[in-house]
Parts: sequence; structure tokens; C-alpha cells
Amino acid sequence: MTDLLEQLHADAPAPDVVPDLYGGLVGAWDVTNHYEDERSGVWRRGTVVWTFGRVLAGRAVQDVMWFTDDAGERSTGSTMRLFDPVSGAWRVVWFSPTGRTTALIGRPGESGDIVQEGERTGGQLVRWTFTAVTAESFRWLGHVSDDGGASWRLEQEMLARRREPAISGGGPGAAAG
Repeated sequence: MTDLLEQLHADAPAPDVVPDLYGGLVGAWDVTNHYEDERSGVWRRGTVVWTFGRVLAGRAVQDVMWFTDDAGERSTGSTMRLFDPVSGAWRVVWFSPTGRTTALIGRPGESGDIVQEGERTGGQLVRWTFTAVTAESFRWLGHVSDDGGASWRLEQEMLARRREPAISGGGPGAAAG
């Protein structure tokens, strides 16, 4: 087994990955994307194909996103979510091919939500939340703070529908939701 994808892939979480916070997201999702264009401030629409998979001996969940905006332009990005068994925290890093990164900590939220908080390169605070998570759908909200966390504004909302049947055995989305 020398193929990179074979080396990365894992079928299940490692035994000490508790909570298996992102396990219910494993699979492929079709997404409606509504976001604020950072250059113009205008709200735009697009679509996303968002695919999640277990990697690194089951200690991480990685995703790849393919965005298509309302003008037909395509872009991509990926997030690595790595479980730290010492702290019990999920370390999260989003990155784009253009070098933009965002570092966050993932934790369980209320009612089965997944809350990720951190900062972009340059120090701007962000809060990204998976909410209304079920085996077949979820809502993702991207908030940003321009004043060090005193207030938050919505800059992106994604509504996801599972593209394939739910994968058994993992996370908040695989349970009752």
C-alpha cells in the first residue's frame, strides 16, 4: 500500500477518539452556499460539493470543498480536524490553495451542534457552527467578529443535504440528531 490516498484513509475512528465529533459528517454533501463577498460586501449564492472522510489512522476527519459561485467560478479548500487525546480537543485548520488559513478548536455545542472557534491569519476571530445536524442534513454558519469578540456578524450560511446514504457508526449525525 503506497498510494497516498490509501495511506491517508481510515475506516473508523481510533478507539480513543471520544467524542467522535465529526463522524456523522463522513460522506458527500450537496450544499447551497450563501455568503458575503469580502471584496464588495454583496451577498452571493453558489453551490458546494463537500466531502468528509476519516484519515490518519482514524484520528482525524478531513474534508475537501469544491465551491461554484453564481458566476460559474470554481475554487476549493480543505479542513483537517485532528483529535488530541491528551486535551480531548479537536484541532481544526482550514486552508485554501491560495495560502489562506484559519485555526480553530472544535467542541460539542448545544443540541448536537458542533462549535469551532478560532482566528484567521491576521487575528480576526471566527466562529463556525454545524447546527441542525441530522443523518441527512445540516446547516453551517460562519460568523466573524470585527471587534475582538464583543459582537458577531454572519458572513456565510451553507445548507447541506447528504448525497449518499448515511454511513453507520459515527458521530452526532448518525444518532438521533
